[in-house]
Amino acid sequence: MRDYQPVSSALTGYELAFRDWRLSRLPQAELLRRGRSFRSVVGRALIRVRRDGVTGETTRAKRLLVDALTARSGALAALPDLTEYRPRWNRSVAKARAGLTVLQDIRDRARLIPLPEDSVS
Repeated sequence: MRDYQPVSSALTGYELAFRDWRLSRLPQAELLRRGRSFRSVVGRALIRVRRDGVTGETTRAKRLLVDALTARSGALAALPDLTEYRPRWNRSVAKARAGLTVLQDIRDRARLIPLPEDSVS
């Protein structure tokens, strides 16, 4: 989870920039700059998550998070082509939620504190 957290932390700023671009309040060049910046955060997280050693139930969560980060990186690389961007982005969101849900289920069964809601992208 710790290696995925930088993605969750940077996500809001990127999503606000994307929204502003869609509403024509942000120049495309600025969206692309922010997209590249966010993609570098995603890329570093992907490297760290792939290196994480996992066992048991966390194996599924890791696989989902790797898939999410890979899809997210692909979506960001596709900007500003929304035809390619949207399905990749949507896949990344679904995979991230699934992976974080698996981790939360593990924590729930162990009676540990919940993950912060804002870490679910």
